[in-house]
Amino acid sequence: MMCAVVVRRLKPGAYQAFRQAWQPLSDDEWPAGMTRLWIGRAEDDPDVVATWGLFDLDDAGLEAMRDDPAWMAAESRRMERMAPHQEELVISSYFHVAEEVVPPAARSSRGDA
Repeated sequence: MMCAVVVRRLKPGAYQAFRQAWQPLSDDEWPAGMTRLWIGRAEDDPDVVATWGLFDLDDAGLEAMRDDPAWMAAESRRMERMAPHQEELVISSYFHVAEEVVPPAARSSRGDA
């Protein structure tokens, strides 16, 4: 399991335009293996946006995704659409999910024992 984390500083007031540009244009432009995705805005600065997504991929799957010319072309087009709305790319990386930690109260609501 991999997790992609990207933090950006947007141009003031550009969230809605960024959000539209960020979305892949078709189902086949979504990354392979993606299972969940979140978008967050900093509570003290709504122009700081974080996205993080879970991928059901191992190292080989991640490399295969990065080597897929169709996905790379779609990703390049998406980056070009987002660029006018972004001031700074703060961090962009993939992480191996080492473990999931669930607080006790959340475990009981999920049915975990």
